[in-house]
Amino acid sequence: MPPEQDPPTGPVLPPAEGPTELVPAHGTAPARPRRRRAWVWVAVAAVVLAVASGTVALGVRSATADTATGMLRLAHLSPATPAVDMYVSGPDLPQTLVAPGVAYRAASPYLTQPAGTYTITARPAGAAADSPPAIQVSVEVPGGTAQTAAFVDSPSSGRPELQVLDDQTAPAATGNAQVRVVQGANGVGALDVDLTGGPPLARDLFYGSTTPYATVPAREWEIDVRSRLGSTNETTVTLPDTGVTTLIVTREADGQLAVEAVPDAATVAGVPTPGTTPTTAPPTPTPRATPDPETPLPAAPRVPPVPRGGTGAGLGGLASPSVLGSIGAWFGGLFSDDPEAPPAPRMPLAAATAPVPDGLRPTAMSIPSIGLAALNLADLRIDYRGALQVPTDFGQVGWYTASAVPGDPGPAVFAGHVDTRRGPAVFAQLDRLRPGDLVEVPRSDGGTARFAVDSVEYFPKDSMPSDRVYGPSTTPQLRLLTCGGPFDEGTLSYQDNVVVFASAR
Repeated sequence: MPPEQDPPTGPVLPPAEGPTELVPAHGTAPARPRRRRAWVWVAVAAVVLAVASGTVALGVRSATADTATGMLRLAHLSPATPAVDMYVSGPDLPQTLVAPGVAYRAASPYLTQPAGTYTITARPAGAAADSPPAIQVSVEVPGGTAQTAAFVDSPSSGRPELQVLDDQTAPAATGNAQVRVVQGANGVGALDVDLTGGPPLARDLFYGSTTPYATVPAREWEIDVRSRLGSTNETTVTLPDTGVTTLIVTREADGQLAVEAVPDAATVAGVPTPGTTPTTAPPTPTPRATPDPETPLPAAPRVPPVPRGGTGAGLGGLASPSVLGSIGAWFGGLFSDDPEAPPAPRMPLAAATAPVPDGLRPTAMSIPSIGLAALNLADLRIDYRGALQVPTDFGQVGWYTASAVPGDPGPAVFAGHVDTRRGPAVFAQLDRLRPGDLVEVPRSDGGTARFAVDSVEYFPKDSMPSDRVYGPSTTPQLRLLTCGGPFDEGTLSYQDNVVVFASAR
C-alpha cells in the first residue's frame, strides 16, 4: 500500500481500510444481501464525509481479488457542472445512491461488483431519485478488470458525459512504477507534463483525454505541469515500487492548476507476486566464433512469464451455437436493445510519448473461416492476482505483451471474450476452428504473420498446461485463449478455457 500523499491543494488521501458491506444512502432501497451479487462499496462513508466537508476525495483504499468481480470508480472532472448524485444499478442491484453531492475534483473509491452490465445515472445533487437524469449510461464490467468512469464535458458537444478509461490491474516491475496523466482541467488549454530529470509524460494533452501508462524508476519525482495559456504547477509525488498511479490534473476556481496522485487498482489491490517464472529456460544459443558486424545475430525467442490459471474471458453463458448468429452483425448492434442507457464512450487516449517496448507489435487479427476481423488490439499483462488480463472491450482481441511478437520465434499469446450477458463476443466462434484454418496477424512493420491451426482443445482453468501454452519455442507459434465448457452460476464463470494452437504457415 503506498504512503499517503499531501497534494499541494490541501486534501489528504484517507488511510487504508478494509472493505465493508454496501450501505445505501438515506432514502434509497437497500441492496438484497445475496452471495457475490451485492455491490461491495469500499469506504462509502469516507466519500460522504469528504463531500460534506468540502474536501477532495480523489483516492481509493482497497479492492477485491475475486476473479468473478471487476472494479469501477466514479470521478467528477467537469468544472462547469454543479454537484451531482451518482446512482448505480445492475444485476440484482436496484437503483442505489452510491455517491451523493459529488462536486468537481471529487472521486469515489473503487466499487467492486460481480461482472456484468451496470447503469450509472447522474442527477443534480439533492434531486429526487425518480427525477429525470442528467446523464445515464451503461458500463460493461468484466471480471478481473478495473475502470474509471469520469464525468467530463464532451469535446464534441460541450455537454457533460461519462467517459470510461481502463485502469491498470498489473503491478509494475520491481524497481519501477507506472504513471499516466488524466487531463481534467477544462478551460486552461493543452498541457505539457514532465518528470524533472525523467521522460516527458504528456505533450499537448487536451482536456478530457488521458496518456498511456509510462514506466519510470520508482522514487520521489518532481512533476512540472504547464498550460499553453500560462497556468503552471510544480509538485512532488512519490511513485512507489511496483505501484501504478494516475496523476489527475484539475484547476482551482481562479484557474490555477492542481495535481492529485491517485493509486490505481494494481496498487490498491496490494496483491504481490505478479506471476510465476517459467520452470523451463529457453535453450542457450551457440555463439558465433567470429560475429559479422554487418549481420546481427537473431533475437532470442521470447518466453513470457506464466500467468496463474486460465483466463476469465466470458460472462454469461450465452455462447451456445443456438444464439451465436452472425458475429459481424452482432457487433454492429452492440447494446442497441437498451436505448435509455447507451454504452459509455472510452476516454480518448493521447499519443504515447515513450516508444513501445521493442518497437514491433501486432496491429490486427483476421480469421477468415469464422469471419473474424479484429482491429485495435488491446495490450494485456499479468494482473494483480497473477492471472492473465482480459480486454475490457468485448469486441477487442488482446495481445499478451510479454509473449512473442507474431512471426518471431516463440509463442504469441492472445485472449478475447467468448460472450457477454447479452450475446457473443469477439472469440465466440473460436471453438469452430479446424486444423489447417488460416489466422493472419498484421504487424506494425507492415508485414503479416500467418499461422495454420493445429488443434482446438479444452482445459479446466485450474489445470492449464502452462508449458504448452507459454513454453519456449524456436519457431513462431500462436495461442488463442477464451472461455468455454460448462457455465457455473455460483462463480459466474466458465469452468474451462478453449485454447487454439497454431504454427507458422
